[in-house]
This record gives sequence, structure tokens and C-alpha cells, in this order.
Amino acid sequence: MGGLFYHCQLAKHLTRAGFEVRQVEREDNHADVWVLKLRRGQVTAGQEIDWTKRTVLVFLRRYGVRYPRREVVVMVQGDRITAAFNWERGEPGWMSFQRAKAGSRSGNQT
Repeated sequence: MGGLFYHCQLAKHLTRAGFEVRQVEREDNHADVWVLKLRRGQVTAGQEIDWTKRTVLVFLRRYGVRYPRREVVVMVQGDRITAAFNWERGEPGWMSFQRAKAGSRSGNQT
């Protein structure tokens, strides 16, 4: 998982902020584009765009990057959120997270 370190860190940060993370991807192109696919989770309806931008900017600031707020692009469709921004760190690739299905067992089983 060495190449997906920042993917994992970003997913944890977004989860702590109240989002349900579906996918974190760093595209393999010249612009170092990161694409986030989220569900609203605990974020208040109507606040998704502002909260997503704020959460991404706080994450980048932790890694020493001062990033313009207007360059974090956020699109909302129902409870699904897609966000994109440029960041040179990390390796190209993606991590996908599944939603726990109702009635399924989770956690440690003995």
C-alpha cells in the first residue's frame, strides 16, 4: 500500500469530516488530477460544496500546500459528490470503498 498512502490518508480525513468515501483516485496524466467520489454522509444538505472545499484545503495545508479555494471543483448530484483538484504528491491509482450492506456482518468475528 506504499503507493496509495495519500489516497488512504485523504479517505480517512474525509471520513472524519462526515463524508462517506466511495473512491479516491489520482489520475495518471500531466495535470496530477485527484478525483474524489463521495456520498453526503453526515454533511448537511446544501453545505456539501463549501464543506468539501474546506475539508480538502485543510488536508492539503497539513502537507504544506496553500491551494486556492476556487480551484477545488465540486459537483453535487443528489447525495453524491464528485470533487477534483490538482496535487503532485502520491502515485497514480485509485482506492475504492464499499458501503456496508444492511444485514451483513462486520468487524472481528470469533
